[in-house]
Parts: sequence; C-alpha cells; structure tokens
Amino acid sequence: MKFHRSHSLGAVSCLALYVALSAPAFAEEADVGIANAPASSESAASDDALIVVTGTRLKTSGFDAPTPVSVLTEKQIQLAAPATISDFVNQLPALAGSVSPRTNKGGIGNGQAGVNLMNLRSLGAQRTLVLLNGRRVTPTTLTAAVDVNTIPDALVKRVDVVTGGASAAWGSDAVAGVVNFVLDTKFKGLKGNVQAGVSNYGDAENLSADLSFGTAFASDRGHFIVSAKYNENKEALYRDRGWFKGYKFVANPRAGQPGQTTNLAAPWASQFATNNGIVTSGPLAGYYFANDGTLAGTNFPMTGKAGTFYIGDEAVFNSLADQAPTQQLSIPVKQYSIYGRASYELTDNIEAFIEGSYAGSDGRYQSVHYGRIGNTAVNVARDNFYLPASVATAMTNASVTTIPVSIFDSKLGRIQVYANRDSYRGQGGLQGTLGDNWKWDASFQYGQTRSITAAKSMARKANYDLATDVVANPSNPSQPICRSTIASPTNGCVPINIFGSQPISDIALAYVTGTSSQDLRYTQTVSSLNLAGDLVSLPAGPLSLATGVEYRTEKAVAHADAISQASAFYAGNFKNFSGKYNVKDVYGELGVPVFKDSALGRSLNLNLAARYTDYSVSGSVTTWKGGVRYEPINGVEFRLTRSRDIRAPNLQDLFQPGLVTNQAINDPLNGNAQVRITQTVGGSLALKPEKADALTVGLVLQPGFAPGLRASVDYYDIKIKGAIASYSGQFVVNQCSAGNTQFCQFVSRDNTNALTAIALKPFNAQLEQARGVDFELSYTKPVGNGTLDMRVLANYVDKLSIVTPTTTITRAGEVSNNTGAAEGVPHWRGVATVTYDDDRFTTQLKGRLIGSAQFDDAWGPTFIDIRRVPAIAYLDAYVGIKTNRIAQNSVFYVSVDNVLNTAPPIVVASENGNTVGSGTNPFLYDVVGRTFRAGFRFVL
Repeated sequence: MKFHRSHSLGAVSCLALYVALSAPAFAEEADVGIANAPASSESAASDDALIVVTGTRLKTSGFDAPTPVSVLTEKQIQLAAPATISDFVNQLPALAGSVSPRTNKGGIGNGQAGVNLMNLRSLGAQRTLVLLNGRRVTPTTLTAAVDVNTIPDALVKRVDVVTGGASAAWGSDAVAGVVNFVLDTKFKGLKGNVQAGVSNYGDAENLSADLSFGTAFASDRGHFIVSAKYNENKEALYRDRGWFKGYKFVANPRAGQPGQTTNLAAPWASQFATNNGIVTSGPLAGYYFANDGTLAGTNFPMTGKAGTFYIGDEAVFNSLADQAPTQQLSIPVKQYSIYGRASYELTDNIEAFIEGSYAGSDGRYQSVHYGRIGNTAVNVARDNFYLPASVATAMTNASVTTIPVSIFDSKLGRIQVYANRDSYRGQGGLQGTLGDNWKWDASFQYGQTRSITAAKSMARKANYDLATDVVANPSNPSQPICRSTIASPTNGCVPINIFGSQPISDIALAYVTGTSSQDLRYTQTVSSLNLAGDLVSLPAGPLSLATGVEYRTEKAVAHADAISQASAFYAGNFKNFSGKYNVKDVYGELGVPVFKDSALGRSLNLNLAARYTDYSVSGSVTTWKGGVRYEPINGVEFRLTRSRDIRAPNLQDLFQPGLVTNQAINDPLNGNAQVRITQTVGGSLALKPEKADALTVGLVLQPGFAPGLRASVDYYDIKIKGAIASYSGQFVVNQCSAGNTQFCQFVSRDNTNALTAIALKPFNAQLEQARGVDFELSYTKPVGNGTLDMRVLANYVDKLSIVTPTTTITRAGEVSNNTGAAEGVPHWRGVATVTYDDDRFTTQLKGRLIGSAQFDDAWGPTFIDIRRVPAIAYLDAYVGIKTNRIAQNSVFYVSVDNVLNTAPPIVVASENGNTVGSGTNPFLYDVVGRTFRAGFRFVL
C-alpha cells in the first residue's frame, strides 16, 4: 500500500482533534451505530426480515462475517435533520460524486432532475446496489440506478452500507458495495415529522412532512403499517451567491509569452455573446445591437476576447449573456410517496406478507437560451431585412457579404426541462421457519417506473436558420419574407428578427421552437426463493448455509416525439427505445467456524460464497467471495475478504438508440478553440459483464481497558476488468488528439481537419481501479444524566483510475469533475461528530472535511495558472428539545448546516459543462451555503 502524501496519517489526527475541540459526532448509540462493524446477523437482523444486508446472508446467531459494514441508525439520521435521507447517507466518506438536486450541470437528455443516486467509492451509481429490506428496488433510470427518494424513509430504522464487494451474496451491480435501507415493519403506534428550511440567502427553501401508523390485528397474528411523505425543495441560482465569479476553463490568449500558461482558470469568463447579438470576428468585430434592434455601438471592447470567451472584466461579464449565473444550484422538485404493508401468520411457522408503494416526483431544471456562438454563429447577409442600414453600409465598405453574429436568443425563452416520475412497486410472499435452525422465504415483486421528460422552448436549428435569413419581399418590399420562401412559397417559414429583444409572434415561436419529449416505462420483476440455517454442529459452532435462486426481468420501452426522432432539435432529440433481458441466479454461502477459545486465539471464522448468473443478452458469469475473521485476543480482530464481483451491462448500455445532443468541445488540434458539434450517444450489444476483483483487509480494536472505545481501519482494492466506459465527448477528443487511436473511431473531422461530430458507444475498457483506506474511531461514555458520543470517519483514496492500452487516467486527488472516467475525488474526506444526549435535550456538532486536491493530475504547471484546491471544512449543528406536553416522545429541533457559511473553492473543468460551469464542483462541495432547518416530530 503506497501513500503519496507524507502527512496522510497526520491529517486524520488533525481531523479528530479539530472536531473533538470544536464539536462533532456521528453516532448516538455506539452499540448500534458503529461504522465498519462486524457483520453479525444476530445484531443486525430486523424482527421480521429474514434477509437483511449485513455483509452476509447467513442467519446463525453469533457468526460475524468479515465484510466491513457501516451502520447508520434512525437516531443518527434524526440528529442531522436532513431534507432527505440521502443527504445524510451521502456524507459518509465512502460515498462521493452522488447525484442530487444540487448537482445540476445544465444537461438536457438524462432526465435526472431531482433524483438522488448513491455512488460508493466514486465508481458510479450503476455500481452501487440499493436494496430495501434486503430486496432489489425498481430502478429509476435506464442505467438501473435507484432514486433513493422512492424509499419510505419515515420508516427507516437503519441503513447498512456494505463497503466491500457483495455480488456473490446479492448479485449484479454490487461492485462498489451495497446500500440497504432496513424498515421498521413491526412499528406500532403513530409517528410524524414536519420540517421547514431555508438558506442564508432566502432561497433553496425546503418543506417536508411525514406520518406513519402501525397496528397489530387478529390477536397479534397480523400487522399493518402505512407511511406517507411529502417533500418540496425550491430553487436557488448561482448568481445569488457572493462567491460566484464566473470562473471557467479558457484558452489563454497570451499563451507563449514569458510566464504565461496555456490555459486559464479565468474569473468573470463569459461566453462571448449577447441576448441581442454581437459580431465577434471579421472586420466588423465589436459591432453590437441594442434592445430595439438598432446598432448600439461599434467598439465593444475586444481586448479581453479569448476564443469564444471574454475574460477578466466583471462589468463586461454582466453585459454579456453568459448562461452560468442563471443555472440552478438547487433544482426545484416536489416528491410524494406512500407505502403500505400487511402481514399475517398463517401458522406458527409460516407468515404471508404483501406490500406496495408509490412514489412520485416533479422536477424542473433550466438549461440555457438557444446559443449561436463561435463556429455556429448566425451568418447574417448584407441584404437581411432587419439589418440596420449603417451596418449594411459598413459591410459594403469592408467588402463582406455576411457577418457572424453570436447570440443567446432570449426571445425563444430559456430551455426548461421537466422530469416527472411515477414509481410503483408491489411485493408478496411467504416466509417461515423449518425446525429450530432453518429460515426460508419466497417472494415475487413487480415494479414499474414511468418517466416523462419534456424539454420545452427547444430550438429547431434548420427552421431557425431559415427564419433568420430574412429579405424584402420582391412583390412588396416593405414586407419581410424568408429567403427560402421565395423559391419554395409553401415551406411555411415565418421570418423573425434576430436583432434586439423585441418579442416574436406566437406563430414564429411555434415555427422555430418545440418540445423534445420522451415517455419511458421501466419494468422489473423479481422472483426469489431463499433458505438459511445450520447444517451440522462443529466444535467451534454450527456450520451454516444460505442458498437460493432468483429470476429477474428488466424491460424498458420509450416513445419520443416525431421531431426528436428526426434529430431536428438543437439538443434533446430523444429516441424511441425498446430493450429487455432476463437474469437467472443461483447462489450459496457457507459460514465455517474453525476454532473458538483455543490456544491459537479466541476465534477464527471462514465465510465462503459463490453465485452463478446467466444473462439472456450478455452471457453467463460466476462470482465468488472468500473471507476470514480472526480474533487472537479479546478486543482485537483481523478480517480479510477476497471477492469476484460483476456489473452486467444495463439497458442503456445495451440498447440506447442514439441520443443526439449539441455539445461545446475544446479542440486540442486547433488551438483548443471551442466549437459546437452534434454528438450521438448509443448502446452496444457487444458488451460483456465487467468483472471486478476486490480485496479488503481490516483491523478492529475494542480494548477492554477503555469501555466504549472502538477503532477500525480497512484497506480496500477494487480492480474492474473490462469496465464498461461511456466517455464524454471532450474526453474522447482529448484522447484521440493525444494519440490514443482507439478513441478516434468516434471522432469525425472535415477536409480542413475541423471537428464536426462525435459518435459514442460504450465499450469494455481495459481496467478501472479504486484503492484506499477507511478509518473509524468512536468513543461513548456516560456524562451526568446522559451519554457523550464521539465519532470520526475518514477515507483516504490512494488510487482511482482508468487504464487503457496506452495511458492511465487518474482521478484520485482530483476535483475537476471531468466526466468520461471515474469522477475525481480528493485523497482525504472525513466526518466527525460529538453528541450529548439525555432525557431533556440532544445536541450535536458535526465537522466535515474535504482534503486539498488538484484540478487534474495531468495538468502541469504550464498548463493552467491555478491547479490546487485547498482543504475545505464545514461545521454543522443540531439541538433538539424533548417534551411530552404536546405529544409523547416529541422533540422540537433546529439544525444548521455549514454554520460558518464556508464558500466552495474554485474548480474548473475542460469538458463541455465548462460553458455553463459554476466555477466549482457541486458533486463535492456545498454550493448552497448556510442552511437553517427547524421541525417537530413525535411518536405515540
């Protein structure tokens, strides 16, 4: 194990000291909520769930599996008072780069507005398996990722996060691990919570309310539970944050001069265009137009122009039409759900159960105004009907027949993307016992997610080109007419004035814009049979077995509008979609107690598992796991796990028909100039399951001389062979330009070597690797009439990379958020909490640390003027007052995130998202700022 920072261990010590002195703690009940706790099926199993993720499917009491598991309890979640449960879980250092309503990057085609997708080890949400009571949850997206908003979090009593490979036990997609939400399905009584919040800036408001009821019936042989929740988040814009300064990745116009770098992380860098139009090149460069369409001036300052950007001047930035300030740092979304479950004991040994849930969400994110900049600027002819006469005269004098006008045409309206989802899930089955030592369950589950995505005010490029090429009607010179209509009188073209901000008619708007939409239905069925128990008794304990079979189907069908299918929109251009596959699984797991209380130590246990999986499209594969847990003396435990895990290609990987988008790409072969091109992204039936070899080695200490003290350290190494890679257009262009010819098959250029198009398909890349260390330290002791809990969790990422036949792309210690490889993460991330709880109140302080990093490890000192990102620390606080005056077991509480209102650091990226970039990385850093929440909860 190699560390690249000499102060690595010191950073953990500093984090622990920082939070110990200034506040922090994560656990409220150390005996229940211990990170990386031994995966004891006895301590982790719920009262009625026979299959619960704790690193093993075995059900023998006292057997501790060697797989590390982080356990988050209901009380710990309540102490954070999060707007959603995913906001809390995502603070675990092992999770990084998760998608949330605060990670909007202005995209159009993914339809993910408002979703929360878990991302363990920063290996992608598609490699994190999400379960509910140990069973799969219906996917929300074509990538098979699950929106955690669909979980009935009001009933969650524990979240288990398995941070080691778990495919042998739980199936495909568990390469990075498993997040299992365990519900209190035997809850009795009535409980509720209402909460409201707002940011320090008066935006990003949040309101949530939930109510749950549970009761027994038929002399306690039956049980019924129902839970409902409503959550609403409102928007916030980057322009309303004082730290926003429009930083972007820009080619340095002074490159080559002494002391100058090739590129800049430039403040107040705007895309060089206005809402009314500006001439950006040629002899009339600097001509710009007023709101009324007249010529506003001829001398727009050009000294700050750098390619398609203008840099370094706040006043000019505000006069241009850059799209970044009005991007949402928090997407407005409404979420609502209801969950119900009923169970009944048919006999003393057999119980029948049925459950159903519905979850809906309505999200909206705004993209950009229709932009024509750089090489896509509108070419306005000298005889354009609306062109001011003075400009036409200047064109004649300059001997030019057309001028390039760059514009973000606000007259068309900003592109608004609406994503509406409805998820339905139903499950029924039987579970029971055989004798004293065997448990079984059989179930069938049906789920469907319907997603409707609509991108409104989407420009139709061909129609826009015709509508803006306007001349005088030959038969009536005072009347404007499309030039194309002269030759084709019935083509329906409606002329529009490109200059100024005057509104255009509804008829013209209908001609040049439309709605790109898709109606997608994703259906999943799962049939399973599981059996677990003890085979024989050995001197050290019972030899235990868990085995089962599963049959799963995945199917998706989508319908898109006719214009999108013809790829006639500026972007969006959804396609009809149809794909399906089925999966057959059989698995077995053994728990082998080798010795107990012998001369060799207190105990030694082996954990062995294997699974055979057959995919109808991508073939068959075998996964396995072997682990050992050794306790030489009381309070010292060693654990090791070696596993083969898989992720099979999902429906999008296999069947995506070819989504066409409009992308801004920096072309390295042409001075890094930014150009806008069409990009087509499709699937590939040639894909095979990716295979991962995972190793975890850990040490757990619970010294008897310090009751309540617990520490653990776990090293992990995940190597994914044949990783399915879906690269960004910028990444592909960069790699092809650097000589990696395997990427050049996706790049098209014309006879002048100008970049024209990119066609991308996923393929099985050679190797992807994640390697690092998890640390945990917790201490609990009685203080006064209550309990003091202290906890530190930290993660060091030593390696996060993709290895191709010709190069290694590293992402460990990087935060530039360039897509196309593993998302970058700092080497260090940590969370520490200090909590005091008694029968009157509870208070907690939490510290969150994100370590220092670089933008990109490949960016040397001459590549860009700023490369380093400092370490960032956040402080959160919670106070809850307990009372029985209004309702039994009720609490009034106040929570403040980012108490010090710490601003995010400067981060720029060289990918297409740079054009609407916020100047930081919202996947890692807090972009909302100080946030207040207050609420009331009760249990009757």
